[in-house]
Amino acid sequence: MSGGEISTARAAQRHPLDWYVEQGWEWQQVVDAIGLAVETDAGCTIWDPAAGYGHSGSRLQMAGFAGEILLSDLVNNVAWDDFSRRDLVEFYSEDFLNLHFLKPRCPISIWMNPPYSYQDGILEAFCRKALALATHRVVVLAPLKWMSGGVNRSRFFREDFPPQQTLHFTTRPSMPPGDRINLMGTRAYRGGVIDYVAVVWDRQNPTAPGETREVWLPLLGERG
Repeated sequence: MSGGEISTARAAQRHPLDWYVEQGWEWQQVVDAIGLAVETDAGCTIWDPAAGYGHSGSRLQMAGFAGEILLSDLVNNVAWDDFSRRDLVEFYSEDFLNLHFLKPRCPISIWMNPPYSYQDGILEAFCRKALALATHRVVVLAPLKWMSGGVNRSRFFREDFPPQQTLHFTTRPSMPPGDRINLMGTRAYRGGVIDYVAVVWDRQNPTAPGETREVWLPLLGERG
């Protein structure tokens, strides 16, 4: 992260590494929809290679995941106090797209909120890398507009890696820049302006083209 610089929504002042932080309830909704049996039954490690505060891992623990959690990112910003079992969590400072020393465990699922735009094509690059490394599931939080495809990206979804499910958040998440959350206080997670989805791939049971299931998640606080 660069020298204390504060990010805003303006393009010139966005966080230089797309460090935008989900509040955490998003992961609970994903778990409610798809469960954790795939990871639990196989004894998977869950890896978040764009960890940020580590909200994926801490919320998965809250949701009942009792296995090993691996976090990595360029910078260690993990909110360690959020974890009930810190002994089950490891962090590595590592560039996911250019791994040097971090060797993925096996079996492994990858759950992540990756960077979206600070480099052209970086979100798809993260997904392709995750799909190459994961043995079980890949679960990705992404802007809904990313799913619209286009000539190049439509091949990724239609032919190369059709998702098993696309989970649409009915309650719109707010993902403020990580370097503004403490300054914003209670306003940090208000007023989201971007629609998000969670995209799910099952590497053990690849989905055929045209067979992706679309799911609209319940409003936050409602039962599915």
